[in-house]
Parts: sequence; structure tokens; C-alpha cells
Amino acid sequence: MNRIAATRWALQLLFVLSGCAALIYQSIWSHYLGLTLGHAAYAQTLVLMMFMGGMALGAWLISRVTQRLRRPVAVYAGAEALIGVLGLVFHGVFVAYSEYSQTTVLPALASANAATAWQWASAAALIAPQTVLLGATFPLIAVGVLRLDGSQQGKTLGGLYFTNGLGAALGALIATFVLLPALGMPGALDVAGWLNLLVAAASMALSWLLREGAGETTAAAEPAGGTEGSAGRLLPALLAATFLSSAASFAYELGWVRMLNQALGSSLHSFELMLASFIFGLALGGLWVRRVGDRIADLVRYAGFVQVLMGLCAMLSVALLGNAYHWVPTILQALGRTDAGYALYNIATAGVAMLIMAPAAFFAGMTLPLFTAALLRRGAGERAVGQVYAANTLGAILGVLLAAHVLMPMLGVGMTLLLAGAVDLLIGLVMLRGLSPGRWAPGVVVATGLGSVMMGVMLQWGMPDRLLQSSGVFRYGKSDMTGRELLFYRDGATASIAVVSQPGATVISTNGKPDAGLAPSTEAAGTDEITMLMLGALPLAVHPQPQEVAVVGWGSGLSTHTLLGSDLPKRVDSIEIEEAMWEGAKLFGERNLRAYQDPRSHVHFEDAREFFARGQRRYDVVVSEPSNPWVSGVASLFTHEFYRGVKRSLKPGGMLVQWVHSYEISDALLTEMIAALMQEFPDSEIYASNYADLIVLAPLDRVGSPGDAPWRSSELVAELRRVGLLTPTDMAVRRIGGPAVLRSYVRMQGAKPHSDFFPTVSLQAPKQRFSGAHADLLQRLASSGLPILPVLDCRRIWPATEQIQHVAGQPMLHARQQAIWAAERFSGRGAGQARGEGHSLLADALKLQQQPTTPLDAEALMLYAANLAQGVLAHLPAADQQMFWDTATWRKAHPAMPSGALELLALYEATARRDWAAAEKAADRILAGQVAPSPQGVKEQVLVLSMLAGLAQGQPQAVRQREARWGRNVPGGAQAEIRRFLSAWEAGGERTCLAPSSSGR
Repeated sequence: MNRIAATRWALQLLFVLSGCAALIYQSIWSHYLGLTLGHAAYAQTLVLMMFMGGMALGAWLISRVTQRLRRPVAVYAGAEALIGVLGLVFHGVFVAYSEYSQTTVLPALASANAATAWQWASAAALIAPQTVLLGATFPLIAVGVLRLDGSQQGKTLGGLYFTNGLGAALGALIATFVLLPALGMPGALDVAGWLNLLVAAASMALSWLLREGAGETTAAAEPAGGTEGSAGRLLPALLAATFLSSAASFAYELGWVRMLNQALGSSLHSFELMLASFIFGLALGGLWVRRVGDRIADLVRYAGFVQVLMGLCAMLSVALLGNAYHWVPTILQALGRTDAGYALYNIATAGVAMLIMAPAAFFAGMTLPLFTAALLRRGAGERAVGQVYAANTLGAILGVLLAAHVLMPMLGVGMTLLLAGAVDLLIGLVMLRGLSPGRWAPGVVVATGLGSVMMGVMLQWGMPDRLLQSSGVFRYGKSDMTGRELLFYRDGATASIAVVSQPGATVISTNGKPDAGLAPSTEAAGTDEITMLMLGALPLAVHPQPQEVAVVGWGSGLSTHTLLGSDLPKRVDSIEIEEAMWEGAKLFGERNLRAYQDPRSHVHFEDAREFFARGQRRYDVVVSEPSNPWVSGVASLFTHEFYRGVKRSLKPGGMLVQWVHSYEISDALLTEMIAALMQEFPDSEIYASNYADLIVLAPLDRVGSPGDAPWRSSELVAELRRVGLLTPTDMAVRRIGGPAVLRSYVRMQGAKPHSDFFPTVSLQAPKQRFSGAHADLLQRLASSGLPILPVLDCRRIWPATEQIQHVAGQPMLHARQQAIWAAERFSGRGAGQARGEGHSLLADALKLQQQPTTPLDAEALMLYAANLAQGVLAHLPAADQQMFWDTATWRKAHPAMPSGALELLALYEATARRDWAAAEKAADRILAGQVAPSPQGVKEQVLVLSMLAGLAQGQPQAVRQREARWGRNVPGGAQAEIRRFLSAWEAGGERTCLAPSSSGR
């Protein structure tokens, strides 16, 4: 290989790195601009438009001077160097701009339209310099390589498109799966910046080596008759074809992504896998042109057939997309819900995306090198390289704009894909008939017939089943729609919304992911309903004058409906990103009627971050109930920066009421979101609405117990009773704990506050959704029979006679009900049966206590007593549970009661009476081995009670001392996380309820 060939290869390899850096920028910019412009779908659309617009401008500008450049590779190196420098300083510039915008510019603007214009214009200006330079890179390096001796047009252009596309596909994957998790957004930009500088240095070195004329020529002469010959007539036609074909290609990309979101899930991982698949298909098209381009006799005719095939493949992809809803359940059923299973799931779904996208993308990747080579072969000159590239990128802008904001909302995603395919088909036929000889050659006739047949077949049989599209196959792993009826379906500007009637509930979903479900009024309320009603009722019960309220997320509209059931709010602003969600929720009828008909209700179809950033209004209460944070773009509503913006929008004495979920997420990830919230709202408290939904009450100042304001409204009483909220006590009993509990929970996990610039939640939550993780520690702290929260956080213990509604699916209420059942059964007042998984041991313990049985060994008796303690110690006052620990009753049932069991009963009896000194002594005797035998599970429970006894007596180092003394001999078991929580409590110096008689808040 001679020096020229080696240089050509080196430049193409450097273009791989350049393409990789470019897609890192595009991926990371979508995150940054999403913080300014709102929802990721809008941000991605805008970034794509800005990205392509800047590149089009850069390509057009450089096309005007390439003929006169003496050393295009050196100029290319300079452009890469500038891109790298701008990449390295981008984060600092963005932070300064963002702070200035939110604190100075936006509050000063008089109207929402002016604020929006500022946000869009300033966001475009942030990335404009780099995008213009990026647009100049391809024409520069293409001209540089074409000037090398022996360069072939087809091989060179196809090779450059391939290498750049390969690097871009790698960049999309590396950004999301490697750089963001390891370095965050600033670090990812740094890597891209240094890649550009590396490419710049290497390119400059290559240009320097070739400066004497052995390779790179000084300039290219303008071809004779460049604007009057055949190229002059061909140029506008091919530029128009490039423009329209690019628009169709990007309509494909957006349509494929939207429909695959419904099959694969709308996570960040899924989006980047789809993007990489599309780009890789484009790269393969460039590789094909590299191999055969210079052997094609009529490039225009060849490109015409390529356009026809691209259109046919795009139409066929609609039918393949419909089958994806059957393939995904098969994939899920074959995989374990583990980290390895998730990795295989990503690989398999990337394969599905490739199968659907690759054929059309392959042909799309051939068009640019073919069009450019055709113009160069006709004598258009080097300027054509930049002109074709500029037309392509301008077409992309049109495609993105029309597809996202006009065609998909108007026609639906499937029809948009068919229409885009028809555009490519027509472009190909025009090229075959108008730009190439043989207008009615057999190939043209066949292409016309195939296109017509394909369109008819797709319209008749190939469109996806909309009920299946809305089924959430990526989550449930099944495609059986028996018993379901589609009531509403619309492809909106940002998402596809469906309302489905299914047994027991009517559900509204976004891209197949359920967002809210309501049971018919004649049936028992579902778990979603208690959450949505509590989100509306809790601020009414706690805030003295909630006159102006904002609600983030429409969902079913029930939270807004609940707020408007009281006469306290004077205005309720609901912020919803997708208008189709608002339209679909109308089908819930009277269940959310006030949200639509009450004149105090105002809906704003925009992003919540953008809405609050404008600062046009301040609120007494903000209720935030967005979708799950694994959904792409939603995690930005759970960051410290978002909560800081919400805090600015609150009046003095205001509060945030934040929904968070504990299903499909780990405690470690949940604490990152709570840590972010508590940075701005340190007095936050947490409630549990059901087994999987949590509500954080985040006031600017401390608040008291829930009052009776919601129950003073006749309109609300019936709705609250339906979900078990009969009185303020039914609300108060759902409170898990206050600020100290949340601080200790965060401290226990070592969690850092979730930040815009380190989006760990959006990166990790999809995997946790796949694996079915459950962050249940907070719920277990409250439902556990050990009196952890009564000791630490003064959690009130209501007597058994207190009328508190028992609601299925609420662990704390269920645990209390089981304790009451045990007391009634023991006293003979009730003959009910323990219900719920895990409570058979409680029943067995009662049976053993009350009735003589076959003699059991001491270890078995201690285990049964421990199970009884685990069921009642924290849920009944001392007077209601004293009967359980009466040694005379136990001795009657078991005359040979061993001393170990008696000592354990003494510990439980002292704990019930809150005689912590006696409890400490009993616990120490058991842990010291003075009482034998002591099963390990019992010992761990005793160790926790010993720690609590020390804390209750005001011993600030009780947990550490007892862990050091006894912990090494008590391996972590069922109480391991409780021990960690107690250690975190002590490490934070949190105060406890020291007085034995303490109760209430």
C-alpha cells in the first residue's frame, strides 16, 4: 500500500471517530436542551431540526469556497478542532445560560409566547456554532480525499458515508450505555470534545505530510460549462430528489420509533438502540456504493430503482411493525428477569429494530453517494458535494417537522409511513422516466405496478392492530387481547394515547404504558383511584388556603377533579404535554367531570419544566403526578433542578405533593429522587396510598396532621368513602414518617440527589422495570410489627376500637387489621380468619398459645412467639396486646415451657409496655447466650429490639454499640435492612421519641 492509499484509509478511519463524536453530541444535546425546552420528544425533534439545519448551513457555506481551497484536509482539521473546543466548554456555557434565563430573562417576559420564543431561539444558538462546523466536515474531507491521486468517486463517497455512519451508530450506543452512566452529561461531552481534537491533530498531520503535491492537490479547476452542460440541468432535479427523499427518510425514522416504542417500551435505551439501528442501515448503504458505485454505468437510473425499492421496503415495514407486537412477548417469555436477561433483551429488540428498519435504511444510505457521484460524473464540480449534503439535511428538517407535528397527529403513524414510502416511490419513478433514457422500460412498468399493489395490500391487510399496539406487550409479555375493547386511540404529537376497557377497569395508556385506571362506579375501587384521590385530597386537608393549584400530568383527570370538589381552590392549572391524553380521558365521564366543566379548571398543553421556568404564576400547591421515570424524558421531573424550579413557583407557605412509585424500581434509585426533592424541601413527609404508590408531602414549612376540609364538601365525601377515606384519620394512618425517616432512608442507601446532568434514573430504571424490582423498605418499616417508627418518628398507634377503614392492597392497614383480628380471636370477641399471605404463622402462634398441643421443642416455641410479636407489637397499644405475653397462659398450654421462651416473652411484654430498661436487659440476656436455645432469626429480631431500647432511652450510640457487641454473631437475615436503617438513623444524629408515653406526631 503506497502513501496515498494509506492516507486515504487513515482519513476514512478518522471520519469514524468524527461520526462517533457527532452522535455523542446529538444524543447529549437532546438531554441538555430537554432541560430548557421540556419533554424529551420535543427536545429530540428540535435538536434533530437544529442539528440538521446547522449542518445544512455549514455544508452550503463550505460548498461556495471548496473550489478555491488549497488544502481542504487542513481546513477540515481546523473545523474538527473548533468543534472539540466548543464541546469542552459547552457544559459551563449551558449552566450559566440556564441560570440567567430562569432568574432574569423568563421572569421579565410579559407573555408565554415571548418566553417560548426566547427558549427556542436561545437553545438553537447554543448548538448552532458546532452544527454549522459539523456540516462543513463532510464536504471538506470528501473533497480532500477525492483530490488524492487515484481516488474514485463512487468508492470514495460511499466509503466516507459508511465510515461516518458506522461511527455515528457507535456514538449513539456509547453515549447512552457507556458515557452517561460513567461520566454523566458533562463527561460525555468532554469525551466527544477530545475525540474531535484527536481527529483534528491527526488530520493536520496527514495534510502536512501531503502538502508538497504528492497527494492533496492545491485546488480544483471549475469544470467547463459547469452550469450549462448536462450537470447544470441535472443539478436542480437531483437536489430536489435529495431534499424530498431525506424528508421521507426522517419521517420513517420518527414513525418507526413511535411504533416500536409501543412494542419495546419508551425508554432511553430503546430509543438509542432504534437510532443506532437506523444509522447502521444507512452506513451499510454507503458501504454498498463503495463496493459497486464506480462500476455502475447510469448512476441516475440506478438511484431511481434504489428510491423505488426504498419506498417499497418502507411500506412493507408497516406490516413488520404489526408483527413486532407478537415477537416481543416471545422474547420476554424466553428470558429471565435478570441483568443478563435485560442485556439479551436489548440485543434481541435491537435485532427486531434492525429487521424492520434496515431494508429501507440500507437504500436510504445509498442515495447521497449515488446522487453526488452522478453530479460529479456529469462535471458539476466539487461544489456539488456540499450542495447535495445541504439539500439532504434541509430535507431532514422538513421530514421531522411534518411527521411529528402534522402527519402523525392528523393521519396516524401507520399512514405517515405509507405516505413517506409513496413519496420515495414517486421520486424513483420520476427519476426513471424523466432523468434517464427508456421512460417506459419494463423495469419502470414493474416498479409502478409493485408500488400500487403494495400500497393497496398495506391499506387493506397490513395496518397494525391498534388494540394490540396499546396492550403494553413490552411490560406484560402477552398479546392476548381477550376481554378488551378499544374505546379511543390517537397518535398525538409526542405519544400514542389509547383508552381500553378491560375486566374491572377502564385504562388510559401512553405508548402502551398504562397511566391511570378507573373501575366502574358499581365495582370496588382500584389501587390507582386511591392514589389519585389522595393526591387531590391531601393538600386540601393540610394546606389552610390552597387557592391556586397546579397539577403536573392529566392522566385520568381524577386528581384535578378531586381538587375541584372543594370550594377552597380558586384556580387549578393542569399541565399536560399531550393533548390526546386530555381528549382520551373524556371517556371516564362523570368520574372526572369537574376537571372538564368547572370554570376554575384550566389546562395547558406544554411541558411542566417549561411551564414553571416561565414563572408567570405562583401557586399555593403543586401536585406532580407524571408518568413513570423509566419513560424517556420523564425522569427530568424528578431531579433537584426541577424541584428548585417548582420551589420558585410556590407562594410562602406553599407545598409540593409528589407521586412516586415503589414498583419496578429499587430502593437505591428511589432514594436518589427523594434526595433530590429533600434538597429543596427538607421538611418532607411520606404517605403510602397503596402497596406500590407513595406520596411525598413537601411543604416549605412544617405542617400538622390532615384536617377535615375535604370531608366538609358534599361532592367529595362519597368519592373519598369509595376508596376508604372516611375520615381524616383514614388519611393520617397512611402517613409512614417525616423528614428524619426520609433523611435516614436516603443516608442508608448513600444516595446522591438525582441531577439533570447525571440522569441515573432514566439510565437504570428501564433495567429495574424489566427485572421487576420493588422498593418496599419504607412500607415495611410501617407495616412491620416491630415498633420502629413509633420509637423513632412518634408514629401513632391507634387503639383497636378506633374506626379505621381497612382497604385491600394497603400493607399498613392490612397489618393493623391482622393484629386486631388476633386480639379479637384471643379474647373470644371475634372468630374471623387471618387473611393475606404470610399470616398463617400468626394464626399458628395463637393456636399454640391457647391450646395444648403435641410438645414442641424450645426453638420451635420461640419461633412461633417471634412471629406473633412480628404481627402485633407495633400495631396495638400496650393494653390491647398485654394478653399475648401473659406467661401464665403460655404455661397452661405448655407446662414444660423452656426458660428461653419465657425470657423472650418477657422481652415482648416489656416492649409492649414501652419499659425499655426491662426490654434491654431481657434482650442482652438472650443475645449473650444466657438463654438457650436462640434461633438465628429470633436473635436478629431481638438485636433490633435491643437497638430500639437503647435509642428510646436516649443512648445516641446504641445501634453502633449493639452492632459491635452482638452483630458479628447474628448474621443478616430478614431484619438486615432494618438494621441498616437504624444505623443510618444513628449516623445522622436523628432525634427519637424518648418518652415511653409519646404518641401521635
